Amino acid sequence: MKTLNYKKIGERLRKLRNYMDLTQEQVADILGIGRDAILRIENGKRKIDLQELMSFSKLYKISIEELIEDEHIVNNNEVAFARGFNTLSEKDKKEILNLIEYKNILKSKNKSD
Repeated sequence: MKTLNYKKIGERLRKLRNYMDLTQEQVADILGIGRDAILRIENGKRKIDLQELMSFSKLYKISIEELIEDEHIVNNNEVAFARGFNTLSEKDKKEILNLIEYKNILKSKNKSD
């Protein structure tokens, strides 16, 4: 069984927090754990349990696998999009989601032609 590299996981979590323009204090408040715990997790000095991985995964909108795998890929465009999307009005969000759905319909239609 493969062991987790807590140092690399912590580095990924720090990068994601920075991409989302959040402070350690904000993440601690959102997740309901102490800021000191966030600091130790990001420094790889504290193990992270499954529940915490799930919480980070939801917060940063990234799969647990992407958090723990050595071949981690963080797409900066996707993170930037998620950050920007969350600041939009509900009307604008709905419009963008409709455009995405329309684009996917066109792509699938072109594949079947």
